Amino acid sequence: MGSAGWCKTWFGALMGRESALADAFSALLDAIVQDLVIVDAQKDVDLNSAHDVDGGAIESQKAEIVAAAEDRAAELADAFRDGIVLAYEAQQTGSPEISLDDRNAEQNAIADALITYLVRYDLGESRSEETGPGHYIYFVSVTWNALFQFAEAHGIDLPAALADAATIPGG
Repeated sequence: MGSAGWCKTWFGALMGRESALADAFSALLDAIVQDLVIVDAQKDVDLNSAHDVDGGAIESQKAEIVAAAEDRAAELADAFRDGIVLAYEAQQTGSPEISLDDRNAEQNAIADALITYLVRYDLGESRSEETGPGHYIYFVSVTWNALFQFAEAHGIDLPAALADAATIPGG
């Protein structure tokens, strides 16, 4: 195989690996959205709808919930992936949590994603400290056993995806 063929093969393998990694994190986020976020929001609609509300209106509201949840997940997908990887790397170096400053847009998005998709569903924990009026540092930890079990139940090899995505030695 010539050098051009080798390069094309190597690049294709690399792109396939990156795609598989992205797919694992996307699949995890999708499973959380479908099984937890949407189900929880739709139960809330069922529980809080007046008894005289038309069933069609309830179903319409549920469809809006699905669309909004999927749109929001798409907006936060990169931050979700980055946050999971950061938390994994922190855990690998002995730190049970990551700190995220809301004055930094990227860190604020990560905090939003992890709190929205992990903490709200007991797959993580968070606390915050005020750094100034209206500004906070969020400390987020992932409940790894619960997250790994959730991922495994959905056919996602999260430990392998994390190990591949980590940028620290041994991570």
